[in-house]
Amino acid sequence: MNRILFACMIMLGLTACTDDFEAINTNPNSPVAVPSSYLVTQAQRALVDLVVGEGFAGVGTYGQHYIQHLSQTQYTDVTRYDDIRTSFYGFYNGGLVDLERVIELNTDEATRDAISASGPNESQIALAKVMQSWAFMSMTDFWGDIPYSEALKGVANLNPKYDEQEQIYRDIVATLVEAGDMISSDAAGVDGDIIFGGDMQLVRKFANSLILRAGIRVSDVAPSLGQEWANLGISRGVLESNDENIALNYLGGGEFANNTFYTDFLTRTDYAISEPLVDFMANLDDPRIPVYAQPTATSVAGGNPAYVGMVYGVTESEAGQISVADVSFPGLAFVGINAPAVLLTYSEVLFNRAEAAQRGWTGGDAEALYDAAITASMNQFGITDTDAINAYVNQEGVDYNAADFEQLIGEQKWVALFFQGMEAWSEWRRLGYPELAPAPAAIQINTIPTRRGYPDNEFSLNNANYLEALMRQFNTDEDKLDQRVWWDVD
Repeated sequence: MNRILFACMIMLGLTACTDDFEAINTNPNSPVAVPSSYLVTQAQRALVDLVVGEGFAGVGTYGQHYIQHLSQTQYTDVTRYDDIRTSFYGFYNGGLVDLERVIELNTDEATRDAISASGPNESQIALAKVMQSWAFMSMTDFWGDIPYSEALKGVANLNPKYDEQEQIYRDIVATLVEAGDMISSDAAGVDGDIIFGGDMQLVRKFANSLILRAGIRVSDVAPSLGQEWANLGISRGVLESNDENIALNYLGGGEFANNTFYTDFLTRTDYAISEPLVDFMANLDDPRIPVYAQPTATSVAGGNPAYVGMVYGVTESEAGQISVADVSFPGLAFVGINAPAVLLTYSEVLFNRAEAAQRGWTGGDAEALYDAAITASMNQFGITDTDAINAYVNQEGVDYNAADFEQLIGEQKWVALFFQGMEAWSEWRRLGYPELAPAPAAIQINTIPTRRGYPDNEFSLNNANYLEALMRQFNTDEDKLDQRVWWDVD
């Protein structure tokens, strides 16, 4: 009885912290008085903000900074690993539960006919399942084991267990297959779909490309499974060109402006391009530098534009001694109010196919696929000069060598995944490249973080399951930044 009363207090918003806990258990079966198209739009926007957007409510921010794509110019907390915990409640009480409602409304015989006004039932369910799978994969890569099979059950389960990451991955792949199979060759789209624009064949290719991503992700911990999934994803049809890159393309104003990037980068000077990234690209004469970065204000004023990265992970006192006019900030292609938030690209698919081929899992020429991946990344950012691209690809340090495929793919994928912080961090953890030095003024740990800790409230509100998850994964009841998720093996 007390637990039910407590849940009611949560829903009434009487306490902010426990409101978050209730988020995990929001009842997806409650009736809604709005078309499902509104739920789809709301869910896509919310989940993209959390996974890709630059803001500390989500996971993308930590990836961007841990992977040293960005560096802080004044408040150097994230780049120094100053705290441990990040809340996952925003996922559960936002996009995930909205998509769960879409699935329920399109499944329930009492509502499925009426709700089909927003698109065929099968299309709505498939889109919702694919988007949920993408979000859950990002979440489990970020924290490790998470509430999954018992999440989103409402008051029927106020203390959801944490599922093992391996099982989550297996279920995600199965769900992606199921969702893809629901999409016929002539399937009509879903109203309110602001990512795929109602193109259900693109939804299916996204699902298959995620299966390929999953196969590559588990390559070290479960190579047989990785091979199975890589072949499965490719055989079902993955992205085939930059025209099919998956992104939320913002409209440029009001609710659907890219305010997370715009506010953080164009109206503030907190985040600059990191020195490690600028130096790496400059050493290879990478033609993407002018796209990735803006020249320093000082160099522009002097008539000799130059790109300078901000030192990484120093104290606030040291950072404060560096003028923001002397460092480069992200290019407008990434931080303008219309800048897209990217979920998955053709370039990534080609890198994943190259690695699968190199491992002997699939057919194809690994070197040709690797070269094509770099070319696709160049083209994605408007670089089409064939001579310039060939010069880059064929130079020492980039030219493909099968003996060093992990380093070469790791380094080039790191560059190509700029502003896809979550994915870049995951691939760095898996491959170990590029070789990055940890923050010199690190606080919590002296190595680059390999996961984030669970929300504080889990200790008090879901204690048994929280502690069980820590002991199962890490053999300790401590929640730390240097612990490794299932697929991240030494």
